[in-house]
Amino acid sequence: MRGIRSGLAAAAVLVLAAGTAHAQTYPSKPVHLINGFQPGGPTDVIGRIVADWLTKAMGQAFIVDAKPGAAGNIAGEYVAGSAPDGYTLYLAAWSALIVNKVLYKNLAYDPDTALTPITIVAYNQLPLVVSVKLPVVNFAEFIGYAKAHPGKLNHGSPGIGSQPHLADELLKQRLGFQSEHVPYRGSAPFSQGLARGEVQWGFDAANTALAGVSAGTARILAITGTKRDPILPDVPTIAELGVDDSDWAGYFSLVGPAGMPRGVVDALFYTLWRGLKDPEVVQRLRNLGLHPMGTPPDESGRIFARDRANWAKVVRNSNIKVE
Repeated sequence: MRGIRSGLAAAAVLVLAAGTAHAQTYPSKPVHLINGFQPGGPTDVIGRIVADWLTKAMGQAFIVDAKPGAAGNIAGEYVAGSAPDGYTLYLAAWSALIVNKVLYKNLAYDPDTALTPITIVAYNQLPLVVSVKLPVVNFAEFIGYAKAHPGKLNHGSPGIGSQPHLADELLKQRLGFQSEHVPYRGSAPFSQGLARGEVQWGFDAANTALAGVSAGTARILAITGTKRDPILPDVPTIAELGVDDSDWAGYFSLVGPAGMPRGVVDALFYTLWRGLKDPEVVQRLRNLGLHPMGTPPDESGRIFARDRANWAKVVRNSNIKVE
């Protein structure tokens, strides 16, 4: 994520005139914001934060609708097939935009071409957690233990193809140790599996990791990213610990169907960009372990393209398949 935020203010100024002008006519009726996972999960909560701000700022109801299933693919297909008028939008998890195309061979739509980028709403750095039952207290000890006990470790994640899962596999590739993946259905079940001793380590969301530390079942050894996370200021980054190119952030993005009018895209981006500076919105996101972002539409598209190329290699090199 480094180097991106510096240009956001200038970009927002460039779209201010277009966004303000178009906002006089858009939206003229309620807007549906699609969530690809179950109500109550992270994307649903983030969607409601976004919808609350846009409703207040744009004067029409933004309604969060859940269309769960197939790791966000049902929602993505629904949005991709909707009219590109700005009245059906998608609050997309990282995996749905970045890796589902390579994981699901029969995906009914192409995230590269069937969706219009609006903005990356928020990102999260990923803490590396280990079970307290593992006899390690820092990153170096963990890597040493993993290399000394090949085939003895299991690592967990919130699901196959999730950002924590791919970060797990990339760490294994970079540092050369063996571990078997155990997928769970979300961060909370993964944390419970760690507590029960079914798995010994894995990357996770900050709020779930902190809950495990508070419960006495997990230790946090490091975190992805190039700068320390304000939520975990005493935790070193993996980059600090010698792992190059480890800015492995997950993110949640607002997109719409391909072919949306640029004025509508700009109006949504600029309005939400302002919201991501609102103290209440910022606090609600940070309560989830997230940091507001607000990348311009074109920059968001470039980030998606870059990450799809990079992470497709990880999927293929790790032979990750959806059962």
